[in-house]
Amino acid sequence: MSHPGAVCYARADLPLSLPNVEDVSLSSCSEMVDTPMLPSKFLHLKYLSVSLCTVTFSPAYDYCSLISFFDAAPSLETFFLNVLQKDMKHESIVGDHSNLRQVPGHRHDNLKTVKIIGFSLAKSLVELTCHIIENATSLECLTLDTTRGHPWASRSSNSTGKCLLLHLDFLAEARKGLSAIRTYVEPKVPSRVKLNVVEPCRRCHDLEPTP
Repeated sequence: MSHPGAVCYARADLPLSLPNVEDVSLSSCSEMVDTPMLPSKFLHLKYLSVSLCTVTFSPAYDYCSLISFFDAAPSLETFFLNVLQKDMKHESIVGDHSNLRQVPGHRHDNLKTVKIIGFSLAKSLVELTCHIIENATSLECLTLDTTRGHPWASRSSNSTGKCLLLHLDFLAEARKGLSAIRTYVEPKVPSRVKLNVVEPCRRCHDLEPTP
């Protein structure tokens, strides 16, 4: 499903129209409102992919509102989120880590695999990630990708021997995303969870090491 407002529509309508759905893929370039918390359930949903990929997504959208899908889908095992942006306008986490929001009363016992492409300094995205770490009791693998997320963009996946070079704006966002991972996410990851951090290739990009 791909259209503006697809995420909100899917949360509100799909549990009623497709109550037995097991695999949902959503793509939206614009969400006018946050994803609502509703009593309806996706009791059989196991795979959820959400793409909010655009040049600049609305800074008013709260990534944490996606928790509504986790709450509605007790059987969810895999969550894929693409939030790649050239210019991130959301409220930044920098200097505000002591006030990270928590959403109590939510446990996601079957969520095992999570991948986020376009990880950035967006405060609500960091909060969503920390929520997953703290409440997904079966989490096995967490991948945070600060690149475009396409295999063909890597040096090892094409005949030229070089990566598909990222625009300077994407590189700047990637460096900020890496900083957010090291500072706010890594310390919370338990030993049982495999954390994969994907960053631009240092051989093909002029990217200084992250502190």
